[in-house]
Amino acid sequence: MIGYSSVIQSLDSGRYDRNTYTGLRMLACIQDAKAAGWLALSVDKEIIIWRWLVVTVFINEELEKNGTVDVPNDEGGIDTAVIYSGKNGAISIYPAPERFALANHVEGCAVEKYGVDIGQQLALRMYQDMVTADPKQGFRLSAMGREGFEILHDSFIEEINTNGMPDMPVMH
Repeated sequence: MIGYSSVIQSLDSGRYDRNTYTGLRMLACIQDAKAAGWLALSVDKEIIIWRWLVVTVFINEELEKNGTVDVPNDEGGIDTAVIYSGKNGAISIYPAPERFALANHVEGCAVEKYGVDIGQQLALRMYQDMVTADPKQGFRLSAMGREGFEILHDSFIEEINTNGMPDMPVMH
């Protein structure tokens, strides 16, 4: 037995990144509890859920289209990454950095411009609008969701092509 808050924290921390089927089942349980009136979530928790869902849908769609690539990791091993391929080239993508990018570019910008209360509501609405439910294929990116991810990734790839890989931040 696992509590709803623990599930949401696990989604945010990446526990279900390698097992999205289980993560999606956990999301379904949360949504069922909300529909039954057993659970009311704060905007913060709703944002975590929808951000995880949006990224999961995006990565699954890219996996279907482009497959994977083996990438050397920092520990001398090999990680398998999904490939994003766009108009400016291709790049390996991972769930945690995707969630971080959305939190930074969607939530961060909305909160900065509109304040915490309105900004979080706008970010949540944007995440909800980034996916659609298809009766045959499950969740899919909406046209707006696809366009948002394309803008984010194509501009990053263009930056790399123009100026090279950014330096890693130095911790002091």
